[in-house]
Amino acid sequence: MLAALIIPAPEAPRPIDGYGMPARPMLDWPFVAERMIAARYYWINTTDAGPSAPQPHAAPLWGVWYADRAYFGGSLETRWARNLLAQPAISVHPPDAENVVIIEGVARPLRDDDLPAAARDSLDRAYRDKYGVDDGAVNWVVEPRLVLAWEGANLTTTTRWRFR
Repeated sequence: MLAALIIPAPEAPRPIDGYGMPARPMLDWPFVAERMIAARYYWINTTDAGPSAPQPHAAPLWGVWYADRAYFGGSLETRWARNLLAQPAISVHPPDAENVVIIEGVARPLRDDDLPAAARDSLDRAYRDKYGVDDGAVNWVVEPRLVLAWEGANLTTTTRWRFR
């Protein structure tokens, strides 16, 4: 069973000279949740675990934000899924470059016992309703490790959340 996600206190980012980053956190968690809920789709980034240098891969996916986690669906035969099965590190973000949310974490296939039946039904219904399809379900979940967010074209509101 997935435990409820405990949202850590927001932090200011590590300062970088010339970037205008704040000395204290400027955003709250609802900023993250609202942007993830509103996004039509999410971009994910994975890497393969090939014998030579790791190869990055980006793909837009259908997904939903539910109980402070990103969930998405797709075939295990896709390149991104094969990458995640071999190397579960992932970044997920909506396609907005001015109201930014970047989630870095670990993705894994969703197990039958991860959610109570009613929650799983609600999650799958939200996915089908969002995309106007009669069937389909999420089958991946992302456990966040780091979330970065900022509002606007500059970095003056950059805030991060580090999950333990």
